[in-house]
Amino acid sequence: MKPRIAIFGSNGYIGKKLTRALYNLDYQLVLFSRNKRNLEYINHSPVFNGYKPNICIVEQIISASYYKELVENLKGVDIAYYLIHSLSETKQDYRKKDNDLASIVACAAKEAGVKQIIYLGGFGERDNPNTSKHLISRQDTGNFLRKYHPNVTEIRAGIIVGAGSMSFELIRSAAEILPAIPYCNNQGKCQITFADDVIEALIKVLDNSKYYNKIIEVASDEILSYSEMVKRYAKEILNKNIKTIKLPKFLEEKLLKNFELISFILSRISGIEKHFIKPLVESLYSNALVKEKSDIIPNPTDFSTAIRLASERRNKGELECMWNTPYEYSVFNIFKMKQFSTALKNHKLLTEVVSNVIPKEKVKKVFYNLKSLSYKNCGYFSPQWMWKVRAFIDRLLGGRGLGVRMIKPERLKVGDKFDFWVVTALKDTPTHKLIRFKSTMKMPGVGWLQGEIKKIDEEHFKFSLTAYFLPTSAYSYIYWYFFFFVHKYIFDEMYKNLLERDCKELK
Repeated sequence: MKPRIAIFGSNGYIGKKLTRALYNLDYQLVLFSRNKRNLEYINHSPVFNGYKPNICIVEQIISASYYKELVENLKGVDIAYYLIHSLSETKQDYRKKDNDLASIVACAAKEAGVKQIIYLGGFGERDNPNTSKHLISRQDTGNFLRKYHPNVTEIRAGIIVGAGSMSFELIRSAAEILPAIPYCNNQGKCQITFADDVIEALIKVLDNSKYYNKIIEVASDEILSYSEMVKRYAKEILNKNIKTIKLPKFLEEKLLKNFELISFILSRISGIEKHFIKPLVESLYSNALVKEKSDIIPNPTDFSTAIRLASERRNKGELECMWNTPYEYSVFNIFKMKQFSTALKNHKLLTEVVSNVIPKEKVKKVFYNLKSLSYKNCGYFSPQWMWKVRAFIDRLLGGRGLGVRMIKPERLKVGDKFDFWVVTALKDTPTHKLIRFKSTMKMPGVGWLQGEIKKIDEEHFKFSLTAYFLPTSAYSYIYWYFFFFVHKYIFDEMYKNLLERDCKELK
């Protein structure tokens, strides 16, 4: 009988890929999440081989206050994957937060009778003063797991390169935008790990006594600097030569050691939030190399193959998942609450609604169109030049602006990001379909765009397109009413085109 498996961090990039792999291997899974909506995609995602009742989703807060509940939820679990890492810039030290979480889970797992914990960590030379706090923290987490649980298997990986991974997106974005890279003295060296190799290793150690209480290192053989990876991607994928320029010594010290500035620049290039990039940028002068090569992956994927496969999958829209950040329940939510539902309940949202009754035969097309927002030729179903102007303003204010959406409509799920939107709700049943996008535009308030289709009777459904806006100051009301007629025009056009156009035919 196959072991029952729990996954902590199932919403992350590797967590989603591992969940899919284990699900399709018919393992019984218990997925721990702070918010169940993040995992609703499992019921209808094409990367899962049909629906099987072998997943239990547990909405669980990991803290000392909920320790007994955590123990109860882990009872009957044989193996637990621990894939939680913090990359946040908050007043709370993320290293302490990681260690506390690891300690709680390890203690609870031991008390519940979990036989093995499998942890995904990273490389780094602890005795090297240049090694970043982030890399040391990854290893500290493994140590705290081992401190409180008798059987921990740690897989250590280098920079994870895969379609949609944060590291790959940073490499790709830098290669596409930068004409030159400053020469960086004493830049760290690293060995990358292809995402598929990580998943293979994580599954191979599962309930395998050969790897109990072991640290297994998985990476390609090639040693590269961080700038070399960007230049290689530019040359091999884009057929572009990026030159290296030597900065004056005083500028080199001022600029290349300024992690805040580098993080800001990369954030503007990639669209990834600065507070997630900074801990990675701090590893610029760190060596992340294999100490003792394992035979668990006999022929690890080399860098050239990894970036080629990742690029091909990305360009085809065949991404199982993208890196994403916690949205409404995140520590970066200034309200620190269930933002939309709380504001809606308290009647604090300003709204602009367009709705009408549509026939049954139009439902699938309209909902597919809603999921196709900004995908390839679909656009925004309204004057694209207006969105481009708004995106330009957003960029000037430090926002993400427009980009290239890669995830196919069929694979869209809660947590996915594109342009200045995050998918925060997605429901698809025969009687009720809903998709909600939260705006990350720079504006004096918080906005959402929601499309909803509800069954009225056997032949008719009500289709509503709603813009929600949560004011945060007096300026919020000025902003909302100043652009009221512009927004009304855009949403009226969008509603009309969502009904008339067929995005499947546009592809």
